[in-house]
Amino acid sequence: MKDNTRIIAKFALIFFGLLFLICMWLERRERAKEEPQGDYIACEDVKLLMEALDVTDLDGVIDREVQGASQPAAAEDDGAPGGRAYLTYGQYIMICNGIGGAKMALPDYSDRYEPEYRMLKSDWYDAYRIMLAYLAPESGVWESTVFILSVDEAEHKVYTENTGRENAYDYRSPEFADNALRELKVYMKGQSLLTVVETLPGDYDLENVWVTGSEEGSAECFYHDVPFRAAADCSVAGERVADLTFRDGIVVKAAEKNEKIHGKLLRVSQNEIEIEGCGTYPVRDSMEVYKLYGRLETLKRSDLKIGYADTDYVVDGGEICACLVSVREDADMIRVLLKNTADNSNDYDEVQLIVDGRTEQIRADDLKEGERRSYRCAALTDKIIVRAEGVEKADNAYRGSIECYRVGNGIVLINELPLEEYLYAVVPSEMPASYPMEALKAQAVCARTYAYRYILHAGLPEEGAHVDDTTSYQVYHNIDENPATTAAVRETDGVLLTYEGEPAQNYYYSTSCGVGTDTGIWKSGGMEDSAYIRAIRLNREAANDGRRDLSDGGSDDMDTEIDLRTEENFRSFITSVDENDLESAEPWYRWTYEVQSVDAGELLQRIQERYAAGPQSVLTKAPGDYYVSEPIEELGEIRNMAIVKRGAGGVAEELMIESDTGTYKIVSEYNIRYVLCDRKSGAVKQDGSTVVPPSLIPSGFFVMETGQKDGIVVGYTLIGGGYGHGVGMSQNGAKALGQEGMSCEEILRFFFQGCEIGSISPRDDIQD
Repeated sequence: MKDNTRIIAKFALIFFGLLFLICMWLERRERAKEEPQGDYIACEDVKLLMEALDVTDLDGVIDREVQGASQPAAAEDDGAPGGRAYLTYGQYIMICNGIGGAKMALPDYSDRYEPEYRMLKSDWYDAYRIMLAYLAPESGVWESTVFILSVDEAEHKVYTENTGRENAYDYRSPEFADNALRELKVYMKGQSLLTVVETLPGDYDLENVWVTGSEEGSAECFYHDVPFRAAADCSVAGERVADLTFRDGIVVKAAEKNEKIHGKLLRVSQNEIEIEGCGTYPVRDSMEVYKLYGRLETLKRSDLKIGYADTDYVVDGGEICACLVSVREDADMIRVLLKNTADNSNDYDEVQLIVDGRTEQIRADDLKEGERRSYRCAALTDKIIVRAEGVEKADNAYRGSIECYRVGNGIVLINELPLEEYLYAVVPSEMPASYPMEALKAQAVCARTYAYRYILHAGLPEEGAHVDDTTSYQVYHNIDENPATTAAVRETDGVLLTYEGEPAQNYYYSTSCGVGTDTGIWKSGGMEDSAYIRAIRLNREAANDGRRDLSDGGSDDMDTEIDLRTEENFRSFITSVDENDLESAEPWYRWTYEVQSVDAGELLQRIQERYAAGPQSVLTKAPGDYYVSEPIEELGEIRNMAIVKRGAGGVAEELMIESDTGTYKIVSEYNIRYVLCDRKSGAVKQDGSTVVPPSLIPSGFFVMETGQKDGIVVGYTLIGGGYGHGVGMSQNGAKALGQEGMSCEEILRFFFQGCEIGSISPRDDIQD
């Protein structure tokens, strides 16, 4: 009896144990069927991402209509924006099969998903990263992070912290519209944001935001040219700079910056700013520049105007963190660095100034590092005499003030004076005063416009100057002031050459060969705001009929249409004389330059000098018939030299040199002129006079003939025309047009098509 009881107990124990295990298994099986909870990936986003990889045959797989008809309601979220449809695991499997997912070893999520379950973003993106690496690693699709300042749903644009308004992104997924003032991990392609991978947790800080106004619970802000409104659960004061901390799209902290200084800006470098009366302050890397008058704008550091007191500087922790350009000042003063031409430096050991009859002898040791002393005559019309080694000027009497600034071991000299008075000494240095008045007026307008652009954006901000007094900018004080050129300046007082309302980028040169070229010759950008400077034909027919554009090679309906980019056509053009050309009687209209004996060592040195100045302009032919930029150590015997490419108007663009050590290309008009000038041979003008060029052959408009002996180049002859770079206004062409009776405005419109005559401040147009 006891044995039976024991057996029954054992069976009962086994039965209930099995029952327990079955229940546990059933419970686990039931749990495995539970749909994972979290952020799901939308079908629309999947389609965007796959199309970015050029996978476009998904219409029968993830179309919403197909899904709505064949998938359970769990595959849609009625509470989502627009009732978005989400990808199911079954659709994921179909996509994987369609793209050969087995070869890619794409993740298998079957232990967590039933086919009808919605797929989590995190799981989809783990798989997508593999697809991207396998299918299209060079597709231009990449993962990045952005902080969104504002979303323009009408234009489908996203403005981010890094791009601001100027380079706004397009966005594709509607999910971006709900994520302003949040940091996101995203997928992007080109300038398009494709999808939101995730909203990143934690706080996000924006430094030096301009808070334009505030009310309880919100703040109006401006950052990187983007205005935006932010909800706030902290106090935010308007009309000031603040560091803002965002959490879930809301400002949770605002650190206001109330310390400001004000004064004339003397100098701007990458690391510091010097302000008159306040000293030198370090600059914070995150410094912002805001223009507060007129239309609110974010400016660049280069927009700060040297020599002007139009800005408040916000200081935090002893560093300048923001600049508030508060008022509109007339940009009518210019600061000119007086170069030491004795050693081509910016400073002097000792200078002598004669001010109101008294002599000031100033030595570098007399000043402390960073100290400034300014000298000015009591009467505004009197001038300061400047004497120093390296100041070799025809006119050494300067208007305005002379500032002595101790830097390093020397003294920097800066002449600050009114722009119009600066032009009194520039125009006669750039154009002979004997030229027709209308040509002088055109030169004055060009010189003023050129200088004005540098007042707005200083060329030498670290030295505290807008320009220097050499040919690097405009020649200043090389020739005495002259009544005729001064009259030309006065008669065009304040007049500028403008393009689309802004001061035009204008250039000028001495003499054309009958054609000009465009700014493409410099191979350094430079074309961004000078589309109006084109290659033109400079003859009387063109002047009478309107501008003739040669930028595309041809000559615009002239009797003899020629493409001057071809060697044959340009040779025919440059080796002949057209009496109808504006400058056909000028000495530099045609010239020859003969180097009888090529010194390969000196030629190599000049090539190396240009490589040091710009490695991209000196190229070496590599195996495979392509060129690379690399140092040239040897040249050996020269086997051939030839111009192999010409630019607009026929200007030399590429010089090929073949030697024992390789084949090389010298790129750009300036570099070619530099390399081919041996500093010893003379350029013979068409009037028979000879000039030895110091560093550049007269122009880039020439053809080349080489003299050879036993297969080696022993010399070369250049047959060319014109003097200068050939871009913009030819000064002798302007003289000829003035002699033909054209007005200043007509001359400028001939050389700068599409430009208008404007002014620094509203006034009457040019006095004719």
